[in-house]
Amino acid sequence: MNASNLALEHDYIVVGGGSAGCVLANRLSAQPGASVLLLEAGPDSEPFWVRTPAGVGNVFFDERINWKSLTEPEPHLAGRRIYWPRGKIIGGSSAINGMAYVRGCASDYDRWQAMGNRGWSWQDVLPYFRRAETSDNGDSAWRGHEGPLRVSLPDHQHPTTDAFVQACIAAGIPRNPDIAGATLDGAGYLQHTIGDGRRSTTARAYLAPARSRFNLRVVGGALATRIRFENGSAIGVEFSQGGVSHTAHARREVLICAGAMGSPQLLMLSGIGAPEQLQTHGIPMVRALPGVGANLHDHLVINAGYEVRAGASLNAALSGWRKYVQGASYLLHHRGPLAMGTSHAVAFVRSGVLMALPDIQVSFRPLSFAFDSNNHLRMHPFPGIQFASAMLQPRSRGHIALRSADPQVPPMIYANYLAEPEDERVMIAAMRWIRSIASAQPLADLIVREDLPGDKVNGDDEVIDFVRRSSQSLYHPVGTCAMGTGPQAVVDARLRVHGVPRLRVVDASVIPQIVRGNVNAPTVMIAEKAADMIFEDFQHETRPVSGEVRDDAVHA
Repeated sequence: MNASNLALEHDYIVVGGGSAGCVLANRLSAQPGASVLLLEAGPDSEPFWVRTPAGVGNVFFDERINWKSLTEPEPHLAGRRIYWPRGKIIGGSSAINGMAYVRGCASDYDRWQAMGNRGWSWQDVLPYFRRAETSDNGDSAWRGHEGPLRVSLPDHQHPTTDAFVQACIAAGIPRNPDIAGATLDGAGYLQHTIGDGRRSTTARAYLAPARSRFNLRVVGGALATRIRFENGSAIGVEFSQGGVSHTAHARREVLICAGAMGSPQLLMLSGIGAPEQLQTHGIPMVRALPGVGANLHDHLVINAGYEVRAGASLNAALSGWRKYVQGASYLLHHRGPLAMGTSHAVAFVRSGVLMALPDIQVSFRPLSFAFDSNNHLRMHPFPGIQFASAMLQPRSRGHIALRSADPQVPPMIYANYLAEPEDERVMIAAMRWIRSIASAQPLADLIVREDLPGDKVNGDDEVIDFVRRSSQSLYHPVGTCAMGTGPQAVVDARLRVHGVPRLRVVDASVIPQIVRGNVNAPTVMIAEKAADMIFEDFQHETRPVSGEVRDDAVHA
């Protein structure tokens, strides 16, 4: 590989221009005295299908902007390799996800603090959720109205979505007018990171307004290959762009925002991780941290589908010649089905009467589809609806491991789904909840038959066999660089890598225990809070002592 003489020196180097990296790039470069370099492995662009909310199916398998990761064969899922899409584009997974805006329960964050992470209670993080968003729900004690990220409800709901919410109430689930408000419990309409009919990625919301700043540089197509150290402290990053190797130097800090797979991989490639893992690949050890890559967990989901009466589904409107009419309408007005998120409503429920908090998420869409053998999304030929029911608090844990010391080679993913028997019980309960809602009025009157899994799957043994053969990831991997104080912790409560000065991890990998819901909103919150902590720490380190002015307190 060719080496370049290009000199890059900035105060902060942010590795990964995804959901967290774009937030940091904005907030850090807002300080005139701080220069920021943002490195993104994917393209620095926003194609049409990324901007279009209903374009999820078109980017789901697009290798140009998607890492298209796969787990290793899962022993408890019939040996299947589970597909994990990840954004390889500026905006990261916020550019390819389902756009659902869910924060989780207040107790999720109180538990983070109880695990040794001071400053991460619900009351601590709520201001950052509010700072990040401009919500259709307006300003309140719970919601924000001046943030970069647009959070909205669609301009109208399909009647079958209304029927789902009413069926949830009939099934004993309370109505919740704001899933991201005071409580998570109950059923209601999903809010999405969509603004004016366009996907509100962190690249659009945070990075675009900051691009004109002289102290921010964004480099696309730049794969970070190794963190550089001097006397044990992080001093820069090596990266490859177009087959040419570059080195960027950081005057203050290196900030890793490469996600639950990319961040532990880069740490291990750089000599930070479990000693046996580094030795296997001949990587010199910089810092022994056995928790790097460990504690991997994710939301496992089962999908169920129903054929419904004519007119009770969007399938016909999104098929044949009608889909072109919808496309033209979207181009003209940015409204209609193409301006909506993938799931339209949701219910948060409990797997048993003894559960204190919701541990199952049931999402609903008034349409049905499948991917064909060429990975093209196809609407079902009959009018259909779909449910997706996920386990929110998995007990099972997996890990990320290096496959090679070559940065171009993806790591191995051992998700280890359903390793704990309790997780099986919850997944069985998740299927029961789908059927309970589907059998409640007024939704029951619209349903013709259960298409998936079908009437041959009834008993617990049959349901868990269906789960093993058909379940998928909800694409919420977390925990592989967990914050905390124990022997498996990778970062402290200020997201600093234990024992490695000037190095932090800021993304979903630091989450010690997954939240009860989608993880994109919490990831944005983490980056908002991290930006404040980074400046607070810098100001503390450079504060003059006894009236003296230190040379490094001012950046020329």
